Amino acid sequence: MSTPAALLVKAELDTLRENVGLMNWSLEQIDDLTFVLGLPAKDGVNCHLRVRCDGYAAMPPAWHWFNPATGRIDYRQDTPRGGNFLHGNGVICAPWNRLAYTTVDSRGPHSDWEIGAWQLNPYTKACRNLSAMALRIAYELMKNYDGRLAA
Repeated sequence: MSTPAALLVKAELDTLRENVGLMNWSLEQIDDLTFVLGLPAKDGVNCHLRVRCDGYAAMPPAWHWFNPATGRIDYRQDTPRGGNFLHGNGVICAPWNRLAYTTVDSRGPHSDWEIGAWQLNPYTKACRNLSAMALRIAYELMKNYDGRLAA
């Protein structure tokens, strides 16, 4: 029997797949709550994220930078940098990324945000579903990407 999170992720992945097809991104579903998304950066390199959605939407997804060749997550060599959004600590700085919360991940820059109230955080803006979150990341990779954290 599917969990409420799995049912919501399934519905939202159907919509995300439409964007993936239109934007020439890549998407691989790993299980009911996990997927890998590939997005191009402005220099043409592809950046991948392994996204874990357990507890969604009560809690935001965890957007990990991912290397599909090695299976590594959150290695500095695989992590984009640029601007305030592609944070120098290696996590996406957004209320809709579970890893941005210090209470979840020590790299998280925000001890001042409440994870259970992520959808009410004014910095969430329109990013309240997986497609909107992916579009925001794609935008940042095309606008502010400045290489990897460790070259």
